[in-house]
Amino acid sequence: MKIVYMSLMGVLLLAGCGSKGESGGQSSAARLDGKEKGSEFLAYEHNVSVDTHEAQVRPLYEKVVAACKADTDNGCLLLDSGIDSGRYVHARISMRAKPAGIRKLVALVAAEGDVISQGTKVEDLGRPVLDSKKRLDMLKQYQAQLQDLEKRSGANVDALIKVTKELATVQVELEQATAANALLMQRIDTDLLNVAISAEGRQSFWTPVKRALGNFTENLSEGVANAITAMAYILPWLLAFVLLFPLGRKGWRRLRGAPRKA
Repeated sequence: MKIVYMSLMGVLLLAGCGSKGESGGQSSAARLDGKEKGSEFLAYEHNVSVDTHEAQVRPLYEKVVAACKADTDNGCLLLDSGIDSGRYVHARISMRAKPAGIRKLVALVAAEGDVISQGTKVEDLGRPVLDSKKRLDMLKQYQAQLQDLEKRSGANVDALIKVTKELATVQVELEQATAANALLMQRIDTDLLNVAISAEGRQSFWTPVKRALGNFTENLSEGVANAITAMAYILPWLLAFVLLFPLGRKGWRRLRGAPRKA
């Protein structure tokens, strides 16, 4: 029984020490089994803004969304999309796909409109990936030690309960670490593309006129409301002026007509 308890305490202390020393050292030892070269763990985010005719914003938006959904070879995933047909027609699309799929989508967008801005942001995930790999290895090793300790617990119910509880905790942490590592690898294996489609530079001559006519009633009511509000502020001052001006004028005349002392 004492051996089991001592083994359990040793495993727990080993895990605690391993988690504290996880962030330091061994920077050149394990570069993910020799697969990390320093530039293979970059996450790319591309931003493209295009300007097209107002009537072409929605067709281009639908074409890009359909192209992403149809590109199963590059695993294109539609993350966010929306179109606004308000005062200025514009659309936004966010997608994630393999680099080859991103190049196809950028070419599609550029062919349908004028590219007004384009940029790429790169984030180096080498350190987070290495830390994630080390944490996964530590948790798997700790889990294996606990499983071996569970077999040796035998009929010791108290020790078995403690080991089982610790195993459950490690299993949850292992699943969370695996999911976090998968998310990191997804950001590395696929690129993020943000597309903005607008028609501000290609509006027809009559578009502002139609917009002004369409907003005429709303603007008129707004103007009348502002005029009424202004009158509500001005009226008290106007009444005060009408009442006080004669008194002030009469007093001024008396002051001027008063005889001067020699």
